[in-house]
Amino acid sequence: IVVERLTKNVNENHLREIFGQYGEIEDLDLPLNRTSGTNRGTAYILYIREHDAEAAIAHMHEAQLDGVVINVSI
Repeated sequence: IVVERLTKNVNENHLREIFGQYGEIEDLDLPLNRTSGTNRGTAYILYIREHDAEAAIAHMHEAQLDGVVINVSI
């Protein structure tokens, strides 16, 4: 899944804790901005099971994370 509109405060541990509630995460990529060292605002999460990804999208799309409404999609 793709998680967009993340604030600069969000890190990989936050995402694993929040999105791990919906199932086992196989891989999580949170690209960083080379100059500032903060995230670029987008994360990519790969679940082991497809229905876990669907549950994460259903529960987290347009949810608030760190005070901002995030976008979660395939």
